[in-house]
Parts: sequence; structure tokens; C-alpha cells
Amino acid sequence: MKTFKEQIAADNAAIFINGMEFADTHDLNGTECKAVVQDISVAEAAEDFGQAYTGIYGSRVQVNCLKQSLPEGPVPLQVFVLDGKMYQVESCADDMGILTIQLVVHDR
Repeated sequence: MKTFKEQIAADNAAIFINGMEFADTHDLNGTECKAVVQDISVAEAAEDFGQAYTGIYGSRVQVNCLKQSLPEGPVPLQVFVLDGKMYQVESCADDMGILTIQLVVHDR
């Protein structure tokens, strides 16, 4: 019988980050791996915090991937390349082996 941690690790790859559901192959800072990428509009994110940023254009994305897929975890303010586009790491959290990486880029 598997331990709880072993079962979580197996579920992360087989269920949460699998290519048959939401994950696709992406280039994460030079490493090709399965990841779920969600586009979040900057205006929508600013409204969540009760702020209005008139004249700022950009994009924010959330990336979920297996921690073991990346050679090192991203850190805030690091430049991070997602599928050929440069972003800045806003935050990175490890949730039992799945990384949630918030990336942002300002286009203006």
C-alpha cells in the first residue's frame, strides 16, 4: 500500500497535470514539460484588489506544473520565459508537489 505522500505524487502526474485533461506541453524557461496555463487579464486582476490602473496594458498568466519538472523553482522578480514570451515572476507556491507560478508582463 502506498503512503499518503506517494499517492499524492502519483495523483499529481496522473490526474491533475495530465495531457488528456487540461495540461499541454509548454516551454517553461527552457524546459519542455506538461503544464496548465491560464490567461488572466490585468484589468480583471486589478479589480480583484480594488485598484484601477488606467493606461497599463499587459498580461498575467498562472502556470501549474509538477515541481519535479523544473530544475529549480522560480523566485519573485525573476525573468521567466513561457513559450518564447518573457514574463516576470510575481509569485511561486508549492502545493504538495504542484507549483503555482504567477507571471506578469507590462506591454506599456
